[in-house]
Amino acid sequence: MPETLPFHRVIVSPVTDRGPLGARMITPPVDAFDPATVRVVPVSEVRAGDVLVGTVQPHYGPLLERLDRAEWVSYFSHTTKPQTTDARPFDPAHCDWCAHNAEIGAADRTHWTVGGCTTYRPDSLLLTVPREYVQEAGR
Repeated sequence: MPETLPFHRVIVSPVTDRGPLGARMITPPVDAFDPATVRVVPVSEVRAGDVLVGTVQPHYGPLLERLDRAEWVSYFSHTTKPQTTDARPFDPAHCDWCAHNAEIGAADRTHWTVGGCTTYRPDSLLLTVPREYVQEAGR
């Protein structure tokens, strides 16, 4: 039986410094990454060595239902570096910041964590340069 792979529909537009409603947006440096190496992956599939370059911001309908398309991409404004660990389920006992997020209801055990203590909803999509391409680039 063939394996089923999830496919995230993507329409790529040029990077712009204006969001869909005209708000100013952070753009990555021109040489931050090779656009041909970027993949859209669920947060749970981030692996040690992958480089995260941004988040895919979901689009919501008039009743605040999540639609099957992204509204825009939010690039990280800082220099990216390879992840030191695989993504993991959120653990409120990991550190004080994680305990705080759990206490205020910002995250629970259904959430996922990458890059130390950055927590995402379980259905979040991230722009990632897979570790295989990072190694090729000699980062």
